[in-house]
Amino acid sequence: MEIKRQKPIVEQYHFDMKNPEEKVETSLQVGFMPLTPPDEDYPKENSIIGARLEFTIDFPEFVLRGAVGQVNHIVNHQITKAEDISKEEADDLVAPLFDLVQRLTYEVTEIVTDEPGIKLNFNSQVE
Repeated sequence: MEIKRQKPIVEQYHFDMKNPEEKVETSLQVGFMPLTPPDEDYPKENSIIGARLEFTIDFPEFVLRGAVGQVNHIVNHQITKAEDISKEEADDLVAPLFDLVQRLTYEVTEIVTDEPGIKLNFNSQVE
């Protein structure tokens, strides 16, 4: 699958000190939405897919929350609904979003803690 990606967008990114009574669970939610082509000259064999990652990441002393997204142009592949995307294609579409969250987290935690940043690992395989 050939993907032409637009610049990723950081919709929100929050670093919050944790309230000791607050119950937080780590969650990662990935979503895809087929988008309408910008004009009638857009190639009919291509598709435009919006990919979005919403996250809450719980640490003992703080919580990270946010959402990042990216518009992707899929060349020579028609996708009309999210279910048309295979697991492998989904992984390819969201990989840059996970990388962006990893980079943001490393930099922010390095600044906040005045120590080397936290390296997130989203590569765990879940079957």
